[in-house]
Amino acid sequence: MRTTHRSERAELAEFTLGLGPSRSDVSQAQAAAKSAAPSADSIPLIRSLAPLPSLAPLAMLALPAILASLTALMPFPSFAQPLTQVTAASMAATPVNAVVFSNEVEGALVRALETLKEGGIKAALREIEVALQKNPNFLLGQLIKGDLLMAKAGLPQAFTGIKTQPEAVASLRSEAKARLTRYFDGPPIGHLPSALLQIAPDQAYALLMDSEKSRLYVFKNVDGAPQLVADFYITVGKKGVEKEREGDQRTPLGVYKIEAAVAKERLTDFYGPGAFALNFPNEWDKRLGKTGSGIWLHGTPSTTYSRPPLSSDGCVVLTNDDFAKIEQYLSPGVTPIVIMPRIEWLSPEKWLDARAAFNETIDLWKRDWESLNTDQYLSHYSPQFSIDGKGIDDWVAKKRRVNSGKSFVKVEVSNLSVYEYALTPTTPPMMIVTFDQNYKSSNNNGVMKKRQYWQREGDSWKIIYEAPV
Repeated sequence: MRTTHRSERAELAEFTLGLGPSRSDVSQAQAAAKSAAPSADSIPLIRSLAPLPSLAPLAMLALPAILASLTALMPFPSFAQPLTQVTAASMAATPVNAVVFSNEVEGALVRALETLKEGGIKAALREIEVALQKNPNFLLGQLIKGDLLMAKAGLPQAFTGIKTQPEAVASLRSEAKARLTRYFDGPPIGHLPSALLQIAPDQAYALLMDSEKSRLYVFKNVDGAPQLVADFYITVGKKGVEKEREGDQRTPLGVYKIEAAVAKERLTDFYGPGAFALNFPNEWDKRLGKTGSGIWLHGTPSTTYSRPPLSSDGCVVLTNDDFAKIEQYLSPGVTPIVIMPRIEWLSPEKWLDARAAFNETIDLWKRDWESLNTDQYLSHYSPQFSIDGKGIDDWVAKKRRVNSGKSFVKVEVSNLSVYEYALTPTTPPMMIVTFDQNYKSSNNNGVMKKRQYWQREGDSWKIIYEAPV
């Protein structure tokens, strides 16, 4: 097992056991809560903290300032109109409502804060209890529950002056913000991601990750277009994204495949119910000299419900419940995962325009190749093009030599996928294009799977890399 993962396990244990104030502070808070004479329906909530001694200190004292900051941050709109999807029949058709909440934990969290905004502490407590009854290891829920109990006791003001929070509590605040942002500042209704312009016919689903918002989206392939079917809160590397080298504790940006499930005998409880490997480094990573391995999609230890947004050594981590849900969408060796720093959402009309424009670019490349106009064909390649250590000059010489001996060329492209490929969080993405190519000419025939990387140069897209897969 990798030493990086062992260090994560140790840090996670410290995180779970090392939070919270002193016992005297806990006793003081508990006494204050009891002296407030809570109503009968809230007494079981206070008593329920007893079986969770490692969580009770954190729950009783840590969160008043956090809860206040969350309620101030969120606009709390009506949830009468949830995130919706584009219909299968037409990208421009009226969207159809989808599931409001990804899971009951997030549903309870959002409803609790929305209820609290309207002054209903008892109702907010009931909502949090829904999440905690099934997931008592949900630390964020325990924190919010403790804050609500303090508010019910009339004592949240005792902590409003705290300017700094323990690092672990700050991490939970980040988790709360990430989970709530999905619902209060999520994708516009009916919009589609610019990162998925064409899903290949053999890919039933595609995964798209917004690392900035700690969210992993699952899209169904509907005639090549993405239809959102599920999304999940996720954890990425401690240092964020844009992985460059082994051990840098970052998650890679780019387009990868979900590979075979990691053998159960290789896994400990730290990884939860299972793990799938990503094919990092891919051919583009290797071209850039990036190093590393063992980037997995996996769950959490049985004693942990979820982890903060930035707390892995580079893997993508889900809760165990969410991992079990996402498995049904994965086809090892086929399902793509597109990891972006952030997702751009387009209206159906703009998305269709973007797809049509890029498909025309690919089609023009194909037609120019078939025309045997070698200069026009080569105009689609960037001056920075290279393959197998050879640059554009070698490519030009090779293509001129090959084309000179042909009387016709016919190229058929099928099973096409077109995805954005993020280079860095601040630079425009490339496009990665993969397809089955059936090539016929006057003196040669062949079938292959080909991959191209296109980058924007001025007003045009140019191929910077091309090779068989």
